[in-house]
Amino acid sequence: MHNRPLLSLSTLLVFLLTGCDKVPMNGDLDGLWQLTTVQTDQDVRDVKSDRAYLSFQLHLTQWDHVGFRYFAHFTHEGDSIRFYDFAHDSLHRSKADDNEWVTEEEMRDGAMDAWGIHNLDARYRVRQLDGEALILEKADTTLFFRKF
Repeated sequence: MHNRPLLSLSTLLVFLLTGCDKVPMNGDLDGLWQLTTVQTDQDVRDVKSDRAYLSFQLHLTQWDHVGFRYFAHFTHEGDSIRFYDFAHDSLHRSKADDNEWVTEEEMRDGAMDAWGIHNLDARYRVRQLDGEALILEKADTTLFFRKF
């Protein structure tokens, strides 16, 4: 009988500590991915040394590439994925840059060329998604990622 309060307290503590964790809601998509290869109609480039990363958590993505960081919302349904509402968080931007949203002009100027994204509403077909590989393709670009 004397162990009952200790057992109840231990059970409560376990629930409190584990209850704050967010369960991965995107299955194999969740986590950090390294861009390894970009294939276009013109060429195939090995880009592992470029250190370009994409991470998924909840409804957001984070795109990192040597001092540049962008965020975007995404939707993933079946074999389709859409990235939209791109925002800046770049080491190369100053507080004087008052627009946190990426503009069409910035996209045309190559803001996200490292990932093969050229417009503010990027849609891809998910060709492969498992615990090790993610392959996204659209008309002119295929992106190959490895789980990192």
